Amino acid sequence: MRRIFTALIIMLIAVSISNAEDKEIVYDLGIDPQTIDPAVNHALDGAIVDYNLFEGLLRTGFNNEPEAACAESWDVSSDGLKWTFHLRDNLKWSDGKTLTASHFRDGILRLVDPKTGAPYADLGFFIRNAESFYNGKAKRDDVGISAPDDRTLIIELERFNPLMLYYMTFPSFFPARMDIVNANPRTWAAKPETLISNGPFKLEKWTHGSGGEIAIVKNPEYWDAENIKINRVRLVLIENGNTAYAAFKGGYIDYMTSIPSLMKPLLIKRGEAEVVPSFSIAFCDFNVTRKPFDDARVRRAFAFAIDRKVLTDKIILGGHLPATGLICPLIPGRTDFEDFRTEGGELIPARADVEEARRLLAEAGYPEGKGFPKVTYKYSTSKGGKMVAEVLQGMWKTALGVKVELYSEEWKVFLTTRKKGDFDIAISGWAMDFPDAAGLFEAFITNAANNHTRYSNPELDGIMRKSSVERDRVKRINYLHEAEKILVKDMPLIPLYFASTAVMQSKRVKGIYYVPMGYVLFRGAEVLTE
Repeated sequence: MRRIFTALIIMLIAVSISNAEDKEIVYDLGIDPQTIDPAVNHALDGAIVDYNLFEGLLRTGFNNEPEAACAESWDVSSDGLKWTFHLRDNLKWSDGKTLTASHFRDGILRLVDPKTGAPYADLGFFIRNAESFYNGKAKRDDVGISAPDDRTLIIELERFNPLMLYYMTFPSFFPARMDIVNANPRTWAAKPETLISNGPFKLEKWTHGSGGEIAIVKNPEYWDAENIKINRVRLVLIENGNTAYAAFKGGYIDYMTSIPSLMKPLLIKRGEAEVVPSFSIAFCDFNVTRKPFDDARVRRAFAFAIDRKVLTDKIILGGHLPATGLICPLIPGRTDFEDFRTEGGELIPARADVEEARRLLAEAGYPEGKGFPKVTYKYSTSKGGKMVAEVLQGMWKTALGVKVELYSEEWKVFLTTRKKGDFDIAISGWAMDFPDAAGLFEAFITNAANNHTRYSNPELDGIMRKSSVERDRVKRINYLHEAEKILVKDMPLIPLYFASTAVMQSKRVKGIYYVPMGYVLFRGAEVLTE
């Protein structure tokens, strides 16, 4: 039955496969996104689509640094609290209507409007009165964003933001067409006729579910359209890595990152797959409001019971590294000579420290696991998490004598479950939105939208506030090292491994760019003629 299903999926992909003259590329997105509304999406799959459909004031360059996009230039005041962005002439939406500075104002205001329910709303709180507006203490017009004319956007800050330019590349700060959003607030981003975009591509169709696809086509209204060298990208939705690999080998997929774990080492060795930098970490979330995980000693016991070296070398495979801290290698540190992880050193052992794990659990009142309550570990079947779940279950049983039940959910259901906090332990992860340690730590500030753990520590909150306004690089990174140590001590999450990404690309294409933050950009892609 599995072979029949695999063959059917490949056949569906092959039905509309094109030759080189059609300038079409096929990419395995894998998961059917829950949403591709830039303000509402909080998953990597949706973000990949957004980065190709929309564009901000700035965009991520192929050197991973912000570069001019819809804004051709910008000025900043001496205190860093007033930014003036100058938009290009003749910017258009994909329906041909003029794109103005007011649309960027609307997009950012939509982010910090509590009615939107944006998971990244707190990213906008550096803007003057944005947090007050979100909390109902200020009016919409009080927020420090203005558009004095169609080509000028002014953003006034509540506090200095050292990552300002990076923020302007992020989907949360993309422009919005409120005439469309207000007419169809729940469905506008799901239909080609209402999803009007301003990026290099526009939505052609979206067929939901495994075996479906999202087709995006070149946007002739894009300001840089003359440099877009392909006509279409088909983002196929193949959740099973083996099926996707079979489709790639059959010539039906041009680019994929969902390579089956067991195949990665050999494919990398052969040169058929390439390991590219990835700023991401896999971890487990605890719901710290639920017993027994309201006790940091229990959380630390579970963390020390895990052998991360076994996970990366025997289970996950493919170049991943044991997470000996919370921030992965290559993220900038105090200077240009050492990265954050090198500076911070090993805060968590790569190998299990069973003795310490048992000591902590006994100190918490559960010697050898006696009297330990029933707890459940939740994971997503769609993300292939069963193998890791079973390995962790075994490690906790062996080291601590506790039984952890496993419970799986379909990906979209799991996202909702985790967001609601309906779990004891849940698999999670973080692809850095920017090459900066603050991004992850901010997710654990009290009441942060992505703080699924419900963790709260005033000391961490205070240090993150200090780091957010500190203009001296060394002092700021020192604050972030302090923040990491607090999180490791309290352990609201269990670091598992620093993820690497292996990609496979067919020889008929070039110029597809994998951004270390996890996005795939097609604006520089080409289909080679045979």
